[in-house]
Amino acid sequence: METIIISEDNLINALCVYHARQINVMPENVEIELNFDDDEGYFAEAYYNGRKDIYRVANMLAAIRIFLQEEMNVDPYAASIHLEIDDEQGMIAIVE
Repeated sequence: METIIISEDNLINALCVYHARQINVMPENVEIELNFDDDEGYFAEAYYNGRKDIYRVANMLAAIRIFLQEEMNVDPYAASIHLEIDDEQGMIAIVE
């Protein structure tokens, strides 16, 4: 498989869809904030209707795997995925 770079915008979209499915709302009603902390590592904050939920790496990878399967027609379990911070692009996922 060739290397695929998933942009920050697509990460946010993937997490919006993932969170929306978890709480049974429309993805456009969800806000996502991607974060990295030296102590906590990568995580995302999902906001809906005044409520905040935290997604750690495992959930973020689950959302990315759904995105790979549904939007890119890539076998999500045949891929290695890791998150990175790029100076120009922000948070990205590298899929190999």
